[in-house]
Amino acid sequence: MPLSVPEEGREEIYFRHIDYTGYRREGVLWDIEGHLKDLRTADFPCVERGGFIRAGEPFHEMRLRLTVDDDLVIHGIEAVVENSPFKICPCTEKIFQKVVGLTICPGFIKEVRARIPVKLGCTHLFDLLLGTASAAFQTVGQVRYFKYCRGQKPDMIDTCLAWDSAGEVVRREWPDYYAGEKDKAG
Repeated sequence: MPLSVPEEGREEIYFRHIDYTGYRREGVLWDIEGHLKDLRTADFPCVERGGFIRAGEPFHEMRLRLTVDDDLVIHGIEAVVENSPFKICPCTEKIFQKVVGLTICPGFIKEVRARIPVKLGCTHLFDLLLGTASAAFQTVGQVRYFKYCRGQKPDMIDTCLAWDSAGEVVRREWPDYYAGEKDKAG
């Protein structure tokens, strides 16, 4: 269902586009790429970019690639700041190497924040990392589903309302792991 029709007289000021793409590599690894791009509809004063960031030019543009295995262990990360309002911003790229070795699982965000203090990182790259981690979970989901077929509990159970172990989706799709009331008629 789409949003309701907005009130008339609006003027677009800001646009942020974020996309994620997952790739299966040869062998056992996956590459998940995220791309963030901000645009504005008016010139913005910016000393470090020659006086202005012109309307339609990327205000921010960043890319991030996570390389993970079937168990969502991070084997590599590449973070790139293509455009930002400050010349210092690209120096934050290297600190994201500290996530190599982490597993994307409950507690991931807390562990990333422990390894990358707010003042040493980049808010936008951090947001891109979290979205890319989520996309990795979705991309690798097929493999994780097949692990269930080999007798292991699916990782997504109890991670949200839809996957509540006592809920309808789990009762229907993975009855062996259903934790709600059993059907008394059956």
